[in-house]
This record gives sequence, C-alpha cells and structure tokens, in this order.
Amino acid sequence: MHPDELLEQLKASANPRKQKSLDLIHAVCREQHERGSRDFSVATISRIAQERGGPVKSTIHNKTGDDFKGLIKAWADHTGGVTRKVRKVSENPVYAVLDKIPDPAVRAVMGAVLAENKKLRGEVNLLKAKTEVVIDQRTMSTNQSRDTIQILPAFTGLTESETQALQHAISEKFMLDEGWTQDDYGRVLNTKGRAIYKVGYATAIRKIIGIAEGAKPLAPASAVGSIQTVLAK
Repeated sequence: MHPDELLEQLKASANPRKQKSLDLIHAVCREQHERGSRDFSVATISRIAQERGGPVKSTIHNKTGDDFKGLIKAWADHTGGVTRKVRKVSENPVYAVLDKIPDPAVRAVMGAVLAENKKLRGEVNLLKAKTEVVIDQRTMSTNQSRDTIQILPAFTGLTESETQALQHAISEKFMLDEGWTQDDYGRVLNTKGRAIYKVGYATAIRKIIGIAEGAKPLAPASAVGSIQTVLAK
C-alpha cells in the first residue's frame, strides 16, 4: 500500500492530536526519501519529528505507537529503505557478531565484556613476554589493595662480601663472643635465655646462603656446635 493511502486510513480512526502526529511523521519520511536517504529507522525519524514537536522515540516504540511504526515501514518498503539503523560492520569477526545483536542494551553490555577481555589478554601477553617473573606473595597490610600483584626483580645472587657477612652473623665464633646461642627453631638467645632474634632468623640466613650458592636450602641446626659444620659445606 502506498504511504499516502495508509496515512488516510490511519487518520480516519485517530483523534485530532494523533492525526497531527501522523501528518508530521509522514512529512519527515517524505523528506528522507526526497533527500535520497534510506534510513527510516525509528531512532532517526523520531529524532527529526521530535524537533518539530512530534512524538518521541519511546512513544513510537510503545504498543500505542503501532500506527506510527506502520507508516514508517510503509515508507521504507515504498522507497527501498531500511527500518533498522545502518551500523558500520567491524573488520574484527568478533565485533562483527556484536553488530548483529539487535538490542542496544545487550549490545552495550557485550561490548564492555569484550573490551575487558581484550585488556586482560594484553596483560597476560605482557607477563608471558617476561623471561623471569617473581610474584611477591608476602602478606600485605590492611591499607594495601588486595588486588595488587607486585612484580619483583629476579634474584641474581649475593656478592662474596654479602655472603661472608651473612655467614659471620650466624657463625660459632660470633655467637660465642656475644654469649649467644641458637635453638632448634632458628632463634638467637642471650645469656638470660631472652630471644634477640625471632624464630627463623638463623634458618632463613642459611637458606639465603644456600640459594645464592645454587645449593638446596639447608636444614636448621640443632645446636651451636652444628653451625660450623653447615658453613663448612
């Protein structure tokens, strides 16, 4: 049916206010055709009509707007136009599928998901490109973000002077000179039995020295007399 004929039929059963709106929609569609545009989407027609006091897009999309949509479709069919807004198809096949989602709200949500996925892939590829990555797994204080992952430089070993300094710190001679002893838990105690260094102090130093020398971490000493044996290896 020609749009002019449909307009007369629709106006025959409409009130004066709706007749005026139908005439306005009809005029906008005619102008679209005369300017050579194939865009007869509700978004475009309603935007132009609203500027002239016509019905807004939500009114046309509602069930009460079926007459308006029917008139717009009649113009699209008559002129070879389209009722869905033409969108540029992306070269990316994933986004090409996104372009086919008709619901704009769903399309927006899926677009955000794809963008986040692309960002995460980039971060993963960046981490893969690093030859050595050490992740700090120490317990963070409450004022630090739990989502933070700190990338630390790879351990490159100790210098000779650094190794000697650590060996001296837990050596039998140094302990005797200071009047200190070690227990099975790596603590260093003074003559009164009070802990100068907490549990794990001596064992941690021996492990560091062992890693620096390319050896397996050393087991904790059970007494002061075993320290010299460990360091002699």
